Parts: sequence; structure tokens; C-alpha cells
Amino acid sequence: MIRRSTILLCSLLFFCMTFFVMAQNNAKTSFERARMLQDRQDWYGASESYQEALQYNPDYGEAWLGLAQCTYETGEYSLTITYLEKAALYAKDRTAILNLKGFALIGLGRTDEAEAVFQEVLNLYPNDVDARFGLAELDIFYGRISGAEQLYQDALKRQTTNRRALLSLALVSEELGKLDAARIYIDQALRYHSGEAEVHYLAAYLSAKEGNLAEAERRARAAVQLDGNYDKAYELLANILFSSGRYQDVIDICDFRINRDRSVSSAWYLKGLCLEMQGDFEGAITAYSGGLDIDPQDEVMRSALELLALERLPVEDKRRDTWALYHVEKARSYANRFMSPFARYEYQLALRLDPENLEARSAYADMLLRDGFPEQYLSQLKFITTQGTIPTVIADTIEAYDSLTSNSLGVRWKINPFYLDKTRWKVSFYYAKSPVQLLHADADRLTIQAAESVFASVPTVRAVGDIKPVNGFADAFRRARESDSDYFAMLTYEENGRDVSVSCRLYSGRTGTLSTTINIFRTGNDRYASALIKLRDSIMAILPSCGTIIKRDGNLALADIGRAESVKVNNVYTIVKKDKVLTSDQGTGLRFDQKDVLGTLSISEVGEEISQGVIEQAGFYDRINVGDELVLVPSEPETADTDMSASETTSTENAAVERYVPVLADLIHSIR
Repeated sequence: MIRRSTILLCSLLFFCMTFFVMAQNNAKTSFERARMLQDRQDWYGASESYQEALQYNPDYGEAWLGLAQCTYETGEYSLTITYLEKAALYAKDRTAILNLKGFALIGLGRTDEAEAVFQEVLNLYPNDVDARFGLAELDIFYGRISGAEQLYQDALKRQTTNRRALLSLALVSEELGKLDAARIYIDQALRYHSGEAEVHYLAAYLSAKEGNLAEAERRARAAVQLDGNYDKAYELLANILFSSGRYQDVIDICDFRINRDRSVSSAWYLKGLCLEMQGDFEGAITAYSGGLDIDPQDEVMRSALELLALERLPVEDKRRDTWALYHVEKARSYANRFMSPFARYEYQLALRLDPENLEARSAYADMLLRDGFPEQYLSQLKFITTQGTIPTVIADTIEAYDSLTSNSLGVRWKINPFYLDKTRWKVSFYYAKSPVQLLHADADRLTIQAAESVFASVPTVRAVGDIKPVNGFADAFRRARESDSDYFAMLTYEENGRDVSVSCRLYSGRTGTLSTTINIFRTGNDRYASALIKLRDSIMAILPSCGTIIKRDGNLALADIGRAESVKVNNVYTIVKKDKVLTSDQGTGLRFDQKDVLGTLSISEVGEEISQGVIEQAGFYDRINVGDELVLVPSEPETADTDMSASETTSTENAAVERYVPVLADLIHSIR
């Protein structure tokens, strides 16, 4: 009996050992297959094989780490950290786990935690290169580009041929304007790692940034020859060819990319842009529409489509209704979240596309009423009446508000405030064309046009977006002077897949001196529209408050400024002789001679678009006439000087921090 039990026990042990060995062998086979797929950057196939290995051996630490690495590459950062916690229980390479955790935390925006992780690694292993890469990436995230440069140089001292350090230093040096250093680093990367497609890809990008399109094309073609599945290299090659004006070649590459993967929205965008450049406007609209079906959140592509539609399609074209509906739905969403400025912007876009959309106009009118502008509300309702038969409820509402506004300033002074030309400032927008844009070619031009569009709802500013690129500041200043612009802005647009950055340097159109610098960074959904709205509001905030006398009756005067310009009762305005108010030589204020001051106007009643005030003349003679200008007197003037200029520079920049550059951050993050 004992012998039989012993035999059974031995058989069981043999079976278990056999199963264990088979499981270990199967786990190893799956792991090796996963490594091979990972080396080919097949993240999904590698993940599947790593999971197979873990089914055979749940304690396989290296498989957990490999699975975390593949998951990180797909952008699933929270899941990456979960897998890393498993790997930490079984794997021996603690620094690789910690460093990858730090990079995943950066992806989640938990930068303080990421910095603590990298510092922990360096405390344990002072020569660890990857931890320095992590801290450098954090510096770039915070805009400390010079700090990142030092960290990459420290890493390169420890590993003189390190590909990641060389490529990162090339990109950072170019951003800092150290072009000679950038060339040295990229040449070293090409010398030591000439067989890697990513090195040629970044060499192509840097050559394109310098304007050397022939060299850029050669490097991009080398990248796709080394790796025929390198879609980013095909995309860069297409952008380089676009900059060279070879539109048909670009279309061919876009078709190739689309045939391989119809979900690549950037190919649809670039194809549409090239067809537009070739004059095939219907083809361009079809391509843009195809791209937006894939990625409805691509705001730059939507802007390109809508600008083309506004220019080329008649108002009666039914496709305008569909495009307008997109903005109406967004406006409703914003309104439900009490985000009135964004809702108003979306309704205005919808009505530009489809002016006869009564539903959108009605909703827009209701929003104006909620915001405290009943006269504008009534004006919108009256426009609806011009479109044909109207519901009884709207007719009754118009009658009621006509009665309520029967004693308004406009009625008493016999003037329709909505027909006034209230333009006070002409602001021209210019851009210096970038040799290459990684995501949206020609995005600079489109942003200039969008900046003009976003000011369309501001009656006091005439914004002009010059779609012809300038050669630099001198060219922009000359154009601004020739067009009698009060101010001109040089815009720079940067983007990656998550962030946008708009930089604006605003200058006096009269003197060419810098008035203010505005840097705007936005991330998340609707980042493009949000950046444009912020740009508009930032410029409006620094334009001085002024107006014009449009009517006079004794010591009472009517001014073309109202609640829409934040005018309040008891505001006092200096009355200056017509055409004698100039922009300040520096800053963003106004300048005038004391001899041209005619008196003051104290506001006694404020309407939506106009205000009434009491005149107090300066001197014995009354020289105040219709057309004379009004300049707001600060409630607490800093000096008695009549040069009411603002500070010389208003900037969102911190002097110790350089501007955050989304493209640089994205390229650095992508280097492997």
C-alpha cells in the first residue's frame, strides 16, 4: 500500500515538473516572439505575445516590463503604471521600471511625481542616463529649454554615442538658435546610427527647418527606404514636397497613405490643401470632408474647409447647413455649461456659414438676451422677419420689446446704433512662413485667416489677415505703414497632437515699436478655438478705451460707445480734437497734445451701443463738434501727463522661463 502511494506521489511530482518545464518553455517562446515584435515596433502584436507569456508564467517580471513598455507606446499611461507595479514584484532591473514610470507620469500630466521618480533614480544611480532624459523632458514641458540642453549634454558625456542624447541635443540646439551645434549633433547621429530610420527622419526635419528642402527630401526618402512602414516619414516627406510646390507628388503620397490606412486624417487634410492649391475646389472640399468624417475634432482642417466654403460656395449650397449644424451643437453644449463667450463664438461661426439658419439665429438671440443685451436681441429677431413668414410668438416678442425699447437712447436721439461704423482700430496680422509643419501644412496662413475671422464680431476693430507671408519684421512694418494700420501683429503657430501654442508680438503700426507680447498655450479639446478667442481677448484688453461724438444737443452729447465696451455711468472722457489722437510711441496707450483737448464728457446714461454724457468745455470758447474723439480718463491716473500709455510690454512669459514649444516637446517625447 505504501509502495503504491509512493508511486502515485512520484508520478504526480513528475507530471507537475513536466508541466512546469513546458510552461516555462512556452512562456520563454512567447516572450522571445514578443521581443521580436517589439523591436519591429508592432506594439499590439508584442502586447498579445507578452500576455501569452504571462498566462504561462504570471511571475515573469521581464514580460510584465515588456508589456508595460508596449502599453506606454500606445499612450495608455495609467495601464502602463499598473503593469510596472507588477513588474516591480518580480523583475530585477529596478531603474528601467522607475524610469518608465516617470515617463508615464509625464504622459498623465503628473509632473511633480515624475520628477520625484527621476530624482530617486539619480540618488541611487548618479550616472543613470534615462533619468536625465526624463528630467530634461520635464524641463522642456516647463519651457526651460536651456536646462534641458544641459541635462542632455551631461548624458552625452556619460555615453558619447548615445543616439537619444545626440538627437535631442540637435533638436534643442535648433530651437535655441544654435544652428551650428544642431548640425554637429545630427551629423554625429548620422555617423554612429546611419542605419536607423528615425535618425534620417529627424535630420530631414532639421534640414527642412533651415530651408534646405533638397537635403530634407533626401533624408526623408532615406527614412522610408530603411523602414517602409514609417508613416511619419511619409508624412514629413509630403510636407517637404508641399513646401516645394510639388502638389501632385504630395497627392500621390497622400493617396498611398490613405490606401494603407484610411483613418490617417492628416493625409486627407494635405490632399485637400493640394487640390485647393491646384484650383480643384470641389475635390478639396471632398478631401477635407473625408478627413473630418474620420476626425471631427481636427479644428485646423475644419477651418480650412469652412474658409474655402465661405469663399467659393454660394450661400444657397445645402452643404453649408450641415457644417453650420456642427457649430450649433457645440454652441448648445457651451451654453449648457454656462460658457457664454465660447457659445457666442460658435453661433457666430454657424451664422457665417448659414446666415439664414433661423434656429441658430434664434438661439443666438436668446443668448444675447441672457447676457443683458435686449436691443441686440431685438435686432436679431427683426432679421428673422426678413426671411419670410414668422411664428406668432416671435411677432409678439418683437412687439413687446419694441415697446420696452421705445424710450431708448437710439429712439430719443433718432439713430439706429447698429448701423454705426464704430471701427477705431485697424490691426493687421502677418506671419513668416515656416518651411515645414509636421501636422498641418500651411497652418500659419490658416491661423492668420482665423485670427481675422475671430475679430469679425468686434465692431471696434478691423482685423486684416495678410495671407501672403512676410520676409521678416521690416517687411511686415512696411506693409502695416502702407495700409495705415494702428497695430500689426506677427503670429507664430506651433502644434502637436495634444497642444497648440500661439505667439503674438504686437507692434505699433506708426512707429514699429513693440507694444506687447502674448503667448498662449492650450491643450485638450477645442484648443484651437480657445487659443483664438484668448488671442482676441488679450488684444482687446490692451487697446485703449475711446470713442467719438456722433451727435450733440447743447451741453449733451451722444457717443458711439456703450455697455458693449464696458462703459459705465460717471465715466469721464477727455474730448480731443478730431484726428489728433495717436497711438503712443511705446506701449499700447494713446498720445495727444494738451492744446488739442477741448473738454470732458461725463457719462450720464449708458445704452448697449451708445451713451449720453454732459459736456464740460475747456476754456472760454466752445470748440466741441461731432467727430471729435473721446479718450477715457483713468480713474486713478498715475501721472498728469497726457501720454496715457500702458506699460511697455505685457507678456505671459516669465523672464526665467522660455516659451513652451509643442512641436519640440512632441519630437523629444517620440525619440526612442
